Amino acid sequence: MTVPPSIVPPVALPAQATAATTTADGILRRQRARESSARTYARSFPIVPVRASGMTVEGTDGRRYLDCLSGAGTLALGHNHPVTLEAVRRTMDSGAPLHVLDLATPEKDDFTDALFATLPGGFADRARVHFCGPAGTDAVEAALKLTQTATGRSGLLAFTGAYHGMTAGALGVTGSVAVKERVAGGGAEVTRLPYPYAYRCPFGVGGDRGAGLAATYTERLLDDPAGGVVPPAAMIVEVVQGEGGAVPAP
Repeated sequence: MTVPPSIVPPVALPAQATAATTTADGILRRQRARESSARTYARSFPIVPVRASGMTVEGTDGRRYLDCLSGAGTLALGHNHPVTLEAVRRTMDSGAPLHVLDLATPEKDDFTDALFATLPGGFADRARVHFCGPAGTDAVEAALKLTQTATGRSGLLAFTGAYHGMTAGALGVTGSVAVKERVAGGGAEVTRLPYPYAYRCPFGVGGDRGAGLAATYTERLLDDPAGGVVPPAAMIVEVVQGEGGAVPAP
């Protein structure tokens, strides 16, 4: 959620509003008591969503919020989109197994067909799909391991301001210092590069010139035999830095 309750005008509450609010207070109190300090969004948005449609989320108090986060990008069609609901209901009603590890299923086969149909022909002919876990962090970890295995190298290049996840490898390439300063090895074998950003340019010039300087700096750093950077296994780029507050990479 990206709209604080104080910004959204209150709506008329039904007669049971007081009971609902009390229930919400209790839920929030129990969350604070039962869940770890790793909670992030719940600290800034102490609400209890109960209904959602499209980009609108409604709390127990009747207030409505515009959801600009969309589950960190996982809800591409918004909340409760008819296409999504129909696909979920169809699968549930079919009696299909809900968890089969990495075994082949008709549903996975249909998904793979649809995915490959969206790829350029030359690429699709040589591509392979790697099914990761449900989180983006899992995909990042798999990509890092794949490049390190393929190249036989261990070093990585990552950019300032980036967010890639909270597990070991993903945390290492994440830019935020606060989330990893107490974690041993949180930044090991990662070379940090300046991310070009017109409004907070690392070189203080901004615009195309700042982006050009960032590219030149990276090129010189890697080409210089005395630059101190061992040839890396990969460079990871977060194209749109959601946590860093940056515009898309040029």
